[in-house]
Amino acid sequence: MRSFPILALLALGLLPAPLLAGAGRAVDGLDRARILPPPGARVSDYQGNGYRLTTDGGEVIVEVDVSPVLSTALYRRPRRWGRDELSRLAKGLVTGAPTEYEAVSRLLGWVAQHVEYDLDRSQAQDALAVLRRRSAYCTGAARLTVALVKAAGMEAREVAGYVVGEGFHRWVEVRFVDRGWVMSDPLRSHHYVPATYLRLAGEELATDQGVDGLLLERQDQIAVVDLYPDATVRVTARRNTERRLAGAVRLEVRSHAVGTAILECPTVRYSHALTDGATTFVGLKPGTYELKLLLGEGVVERTVRLPDRILVSLALDERPSLLGGVFGRRGQAVPSMEN
Repeated sequence: MRSFPILALLALGLLPAPLLAGAGRAVDGLDRARILPPPGARVSDYQGNGYRLTTDGGEVIVEVDVSPVLSTALYRRPRRWGRDELSRLAKGLVTGAPTEYEAVSRLLGWVAQHVEYDLDRSQAQDALAVLRRRSAYCTGAARLTVALVKAAGMEAREVAGYVVGEGFHRWVEVRFVDRGWVMSDPLRSHHYVPATYLRLAGEELATDQGVDGLLLERQDQIAVVDLYPDATVRVTARRNTERRLAGAVRLEVRSHAVGTAILECPTVRYSHALTDGATTFVGLKPGTYELKLLLGEGVVERTVRLPDRILVSLALDERPSLLGGVFGRRGQAVPSMEN
C-alpha cells in the first residue's frame, strides 16, 4: 500500500519538508480556449469527463473543468496477471490501491517520476523499449502509460492531438467505470489536460502546409490548491475529492506582475516569485505565519492564520490594503480570518 502512509503522514502534518517540496500540485478551476487549428488537422466535437471540444465554423472551443473527478469506483485487480515486465511493474504499483483513481494515479506517477523526456526520434517508442530505457518523447510516454493501465486491468487509449504553441502531441485517456474517459498527459498533467490541448479526430499528425495553429482567446482560471503526493513537483493534477491534504495560502497582488513573497513561521520558511502577480503556498500545517511581500517600492507585511487544513485566499490592491477571505472546501467565501 504505497500511497497510504504518505496520505496518513500528510494529514497528520508529519511529512518532512523535502518530501513536501517534491510532491506534485493539485489544481482546481476552469480553463477555456478558442483555437484556430493548423491547416489540414481533422477536428470534430468531443466530450469526455472534464474536457469538451466544440467546433464553430473553422474555429474550435475547448472547455476544461478540473473540479474533482468524484469517482467512487473500487479498483478490481485482473483475475490473472501477466508475467511480462509491464505486468509485473503494474502489479507492484497498484497492489493495495482501494479505488480506480488511486490505481491510475500510482501508474501515472511512476511514469512521470521515472521516464525522462527525450526528443530523439531514432529511439524505439514502444512501451517495453521505453520501460527499459526510461526515456521517451510524448508518443513513448503515452504508449507506456496505456500499456501499464491495461496490464492493471483498466481501459486506456492514446490521444492524437495538437498543443497550441508546441505542435503535434500525444497524451492518454483512461476510462473510469463510473465517470467515463478522463485525459492525462503522463509527464505533465494527471487526470486533466489544459484547454490548449486540441484532440484530433484522426491519426493524421502532420500537415505539409507548414502553418501552426493559433490561440485566439483564452480564459485560464486554473489555480494550485493543494499537494498531490502521487507525482513529482513537475506535475499538476486534478483531485478526486474536495478533501484537503494540507493548508494553503493563495496570494494575488493586483498591481504587481513581479515580486517575491515570503511565508514563514518559527520552523519553516518558503519563498516564491510572483507569476503574473500571483502565487500559492501549499503543504502548510495549521498555525500562524508571517507574510512578507518584496515589491518594487518596498516591503508589505501581514500575519496569516491557518486554523485548519483550509485554503486562504488573499488579494492585495494597489493602495496597498489587504482584502481577502477564507475559502472552504467548496470554495465559498466566508468572513476573513486574517489580520
